[in-house]
Amino acid sequence: MISPLIKAFIFDMDGTLIDNMEYHQLAFFEFLKRHTISITEAEYEQKNKGTITEIIPRFFGDYLSSEQISELGEEKEAIYREMYHSHLKPIEGLVEFLEEAKNKGIRIALATMGDQKNVQFTLAGLQIQHYFDAIVSGEEVKHGKPHPEVFQRAAAKLSVSPDHCLAFEDSVSGITAALTAHMQVVGIATTHTPEELRALFQLPTIIQTYTELHW
Repeated sequence: MISPLIKAFIFDMDGTLIDNMEYHQLAFFEFLKRHTISITEAEYEQKNKGTITEIIPRFFGDYLSSEQISELGEEKEAIYREMYHSHLKPIEGLVEFLEEAKNKGIRIALATMGDQKNVQFTLAGLQIQHYFDAIVSGEEVKHGKPHPEVFQRAAAKLSVSPDHCLAFEDSVSGITAALTAHMQVVGIATTHTPEELRALFQLPTIIQTYTELHW
């Protein structure tokens, strides 16, 4: 059940609105392959945290200029969009849940490490952009998840105190960021199984689809 004290929902995007993390990984491996960089899945999991500008130097080194980092980040995300385009769909029950939230006067924000092009690709592709009162993307923060900045900025844009916000997140770094921002959290079991999330966090609610949530 969703507490009546909650005034705002703050959603992560990748793995939370859409079940797409497999395609981000495939795109990253293809991207690195084009630059003759070979890594293991364990290395990918270890380094793939935060904003794209934080992630790129972990694979390419610290010698890159900000312009080079930006160009490489855009290249990777373009590969992802090309790969995922024909598979784009919301997690089951999402659109109905957003509609019900709007009808109940809940404010809604997006707090993602994705860039603006990916945000547009996702929200416009799903035709759900009109549900969101505020958006914070990866370009707007200095510190990526697990730092709480993106959630703090989203709450500020909504003019809602973090302790009256309910965050929806799938990743360990994202859940950590939302909890550190003093928000309640619903775990989305896409990137991890419900059992894995329960072993890591004491979350009252972990779901696989939005049809499992009740008011």
